[in-house]
Amino acid sequence: MVIEKTIDSLIAQTDRSFSVLLSDNHSKEGMDRLGRATSRLTLAGISVHSIRPPVELGRVEHWNWAHFMADADWVKPLFAGDWLDEHYVAKLRKITREHPQCRYVYTGFVYHRQGEPDLIFINDWIRKYEGTHEMARIVMNYGMQFGPPSAAAYCRTTFLGTGGYPTQLPICSDSLLFCTLASRYESRGIPEALCHFNIHGSRFSTTLPSKRLQTFRECLVYYVMLAYFLSTENIRYSRWGFLKLMLREARSYMAN
Repeated sequence: MVIEKTIDSLIAQTDRSFSVLLSDNHSKEGMDRLGRATSRLTLAGISVHSIRPPVELGRVEHWNWAHFMADADWVKPLFAGDWLDEHYVAKLRKITREHPQCRYVYTGFVYHRQGEPDLIFINDWIRKYEGTHEMARIVMNYGMQFGPPSAAAYCRTTFLGTGGYPTQLPICSDSLLFCTLASRYESRGIPEALCHFNIHGSRFSTTLPSKRLQTFRECLVYYVMLAYFLSTENIRYSRWGFLKLMLREARSYMAN
């Protein structure tokens, strides 16, 4: 099962001073594998706790519920099937220690899909620190460039303060949250592909080609929401860059 790869990467971390919260959204099968995952983490000296919501939740609602149940200062999602480079936690801890005002850390990632070559995604602007105003301009020029949730880590109180993943945009909720965090708070990027994003058969992402119109609509909505936020905060950004971003989304939708 894909979760085994995820657990392997946690056990292999060079810095294992972290805890794991395993959240099961009323799975119909695979409970034995969750039990084995808990045992393996415990034997490796990693604190682990299993939780389950009182009722089955929607996909994004489950994400938020699991975050609300956590109690660590910093949290990061890691979906079953995704895995981390063995130095991820150590490098994340180094950044948060050296930059205590940072509230969001993102990293490059490797995209895996069966039958296709692996692709490495590391943006050019990830290699330097950007202030919140400059990052806001980058967001409005480049849009969804922060990678999947498994490539993110953020301060829990900051996550709660933003309201979590917006459930109204179930396809683009992660992108909207990350763009909001980068625009509003100090963020840092790690210019290495430390996360492996695995598109396996049971993943929600495999259904996206059949939801192109819904995805396109959500992208436009969240870009407009970001533009409104920046305007209310008197953060200047390139209107021309914003227009080009919208046109890119439209061209991509029409091409597919």
